[in-house]
Amino acid sequence: MSPRRLLIPLIAVLLVGCQPAITASPSVALRQVTLLLGFQPDVQFAPFYLAQQAGYYAHFGLEVAIEYKSDADLVRLVADGQAEFGVADATDVMISRTAGIPIKYVETIYGLFPVALIGPKGTVPTDPAELAGTRIGTPGKFGSSWHALLALLHAGGLTEADVTIREYPQFNQVDGLLNGDVDFITGFRNNEPLRLAAQGMQVDLLTVEAIAPLPGPGVIVGDALLKSNKPLVTGFLAATLQAETEIAADPQKGLDAAVVAVPAIDADRDVALAVLKATIELWRAGASAPSGAINDAAWTSGYDTMRALGFIDGSVPLEEMIDHLVMESVS
Repeated sequence: MSPRRLLIPLIAVLLVGCQPAITASPSVALRQVTLLLGFQPDVQFAPFYLAQQAGYYAHFGLEVAIEYKSDADLVRLVADGQAEFGVADATDVMISRTAGIPIKYVETIYGLFPVALIGPKGTVPTDPAELAGTRIGTPGKFGSSWHALLALLHAGGLTEADVTIREYPQFNQVDGLLNGDVDFITGFRNNEPLRLAAQGMQVDLLTVEAIAPLPGPGVIVGDALLKSNKPLVTGFLAATLQAETEIAADPQKGLDAAVVAVPAIDADRDVALAVLKATIELWRAGASAPSGAINDAAWTSGYDTMRALGFIDGSVPLEEMIDHLVMESVS
């Protein structure tokens, strides 16, 4: 995940509405595990904060320490077993697994790919072929923003040579759009549109769902842990899914947990709550509640797109990048 990304998702007991919610089990001896999140703490990590604070992880015998790392470090540390869990872009999982890094994607947090092409209202084409000749701002030629942009261009029969790319390594592409330096930007659907609206610009989005579907970010684990201790993985995912489901039903609960974990969020609770509500819609992906399930159609489409773009070579089959069985045992 990008350094300033604002991500910033039960075993049988979590059949929501049918079984009692999990609670803390103080008598259980806790095993400490580490969860790695994107570089910057944020309200969008609220499910992990709530599961930690409410004792949902403790119910499964886990004491979860949360740390923040850059993408490259996060994947490496999870693969090496120096951290048990991480949250990573699915597209980065494809690249990493192809490079021989032993990680797997085991739970979907974002049911919809969070990055979109953003532009002033009424200017964003529905056909990506119409992007030819336009100026597009993006943080750089890396990560989910870059993958989404190239996927959209590819779907329109275009390459980066058909547009003018301006890089914003300080992640200030919003300023570029406001200043008229670019026609469109890549940005997170739960962040940049809110920032632009606050500056008086209403926007439209071109998303990847109907054009070139890509799977969203989710939880990753190392192969060794998945093989040696699947119940530990299942418990972590169950606790996280309960917290995510509760926050989707009551965003204020997630905001309160985020403020406890990151007191600076309290400085602008209204904005933080708006970001969280927008994030919840990405978790749900049109469903009534988050499910954590892996979307096979999005993964197949994303795999094919990433291969066509040259990010992966097809030497590692999709089936070796994901594990359905863990979430199936959770739900």
